[in-house]
Amino acid sequence: MKIAVSVLGNMSEDNGTTVRAKRIFELLKKRYDTKLIARGGKNKELENTIIVKPERTKLWNLKLIPIIIKNKFDCIYCSGDFLGFMTYYLLSKIYSYKIIFEAHGIKSVEYKEGHPDGLINRFKFRVFQILEKFVVKHADYIIALSPDIYEFYKRYNKNIDLIPVFVDEDRFRMSEKAKDKRYDKKGEKLIGLIGPFEFGNINMYFLDFLYNNLNKFNEKIKFVIIGKCDYKIKNERIVYTDYLDDIQDYVNQLATLDAVLIPSKLPSFGPLNKILEPMSCSVPVFTTPIGVIGLDNIENGNSIFIFEEDELIGKINEMIFHEKLMEKMGNNARITVEKYYGKKVNETKLVKIMEDLKR
Repeated sequence: MKIAVSVLGNMSEDNGTTVRAKRIFELLKKRYDTKLIARGGKNKELENTIIVKPERTKLWNLKLIPIIIKNKFDCIYCSGDFLGFMTYYLLSKIYSYKIIFEAHGIKSVEYKEGHPDGLINRFKFRVFQILEKFVVKHADYIIALSPDIYEFYKRYNKNIDLIPVFVDEDRFRMSEKAKDKRYDKKGEKLIGLIGPFEFGNINMYFLDFLYNNLNKFNEKIKFVIIGKCDYKIKNERIVYTDYLDDIQDYVNQLATLDAVLIPSKLPSFGPLNKILEPMSCSVPVFTTPIGVIGLDNIENGNSIFIFEEDELIGKINEMIFHEKLMEKMGNNARITVEKYYGKKVNETKLVKIMEDLKR
């Protein structure tokens, strides 16, 4: 079986979309002849990757045509690639391959909730509605990343299954050496905020929240801003890692933290990697009810801390210095990931879907 995983993203940069595509690609290539189709980047390219250049090409749909003609795939796996789907769908009438569409969110709803009302935005919202309905109805199979996405799209396609955002629990784990060092900081605590923080994306609100409220946090709490950051300030309590291009460097950075803060204000119906990755490393996470949309198998106060935005700072100041509570929360977070959001449990479901499509 020859498979293409298609993603409209630069694979030399890690974000929710590209990380998911890489994880699906890594699982599939162990069993099938699999290639990854993505836009170009300056950094090292993945093996078995077809790069569509330039990085920000406007001709994505047209440039996919010779790739399909040349490779004769049996299945195209669109990892959130709405635009690419249109080309793949038209060519499937000639080359008779199957198309799986992986829904990372509810595009129309997310757009509507993230933009003010107005004639232009209402028009764009309607376009997104039409696009996503067409894609979901005409795909051979839909994979949803969260129960909310599953419930929303199942009305359009009965061939749908839930494979949530998952992490490689063998790679994202707290080493014993790191665990021993975590509490040896002379009473200081280290909280991470995970990006990227680029102008225009929803993560920028996390920075605004921190910068506007920095003096309200206990003075023994310091912060690490992880990932590319377009908006930095000088403050002795804040350290910036900038972009980390090596997964192990990222895991090592998570291992230094006492907690991760994710003060989400806008919904993303696809579960957040930046929540599951620290949890897999046994690092407690503080977030808002909006931050956990799509994560139905976590329990507030047991595997994660969920508070309204105006409660977050007070609760962090109160809880982060309780060593036994934080250790228990980190351990429970790890158990939750292994049970519901780990690679092993979700790989079985994905392979079954692929095998069913072959028949």
